[in-house]
Amino acid sequence: MAGYGSFCPIAKATEVLAERWTLLVMRELLLGARHFNDIRRGVPRMSPTLLSKRLHALRDQGIVAIERASDGHCWEYRPTAAGEDLRPVIELVGHWGQRWVRSRLPRDELDPGELMWYIHRHFVKDRLPPGRVVIEIDFTDVKRMKRWWVVIENGTVDLCLDDPGYDVDVVMTTDLRSLTQVYIGDLPLERACAAERIDIQGARELVRGMPRWFARSKFADDNPISPD
Repeated sequence: MAGYGSFCPIAKATEVLAERWTLLVMRELLLGARHFNDIRRGVPRMSPTLLSKRLHALRDQGIVAIERASDGHCWEYRPTAAGEDLRPVIELVGHWGQRWVRSRLPRDELDPGELMWYIHRHFVKDRLPPGRVVIEIDFTDVKRMKRWWVVIENGTVDLCLDDPGYDVDVVMTTDLRSLTQVYIGDLPLERACAAERIDIQGARELVRGMPRWFARSKFADDNPISPD
């Protein structure tokens, strides 16, 4: 983008960060995405060509390091010290957005792949049940990516679009909007179940404990504020 012709540090930062998609790419990197395809899963509407362009521009600015992976077969992308310094900035933008310009969730902002990618990263890890827990999530109102499996084991959470072959402990049946509302904090999981918008079947103790550890956005508790 064209520069502002100003020495102001806000203007200089904006020249680098205000291009479309740039902050979302940095969000993914700061959440731990290291490979190109993992970054794409967090920004599925971004073309591969544009993502590559943004990553190389961020490298040229000293914000992202691009290195050959240890196996030598792919590239890894990591925030530099300058990139890490953006973490509180991006978190503040998220808190502001949740409070002041919170999404009303129109259909064109709902995507099962994007939602499930976010969900698998935001389980409350210090409250996860012991052992392996496999959750099957079935969407009732989408034609693609209707069924997902989340595998929780030893504090790690893996996401599968293909059956991982384990016994399923919990089956969650939901429409896309309801689960998105649970994730972003607009609808408590217990209330969604009571209203029969989400159905959860499985061992009673496991299901009963899910509200304590099931994934919610880190911005879910920010109360929306309506501008005057």
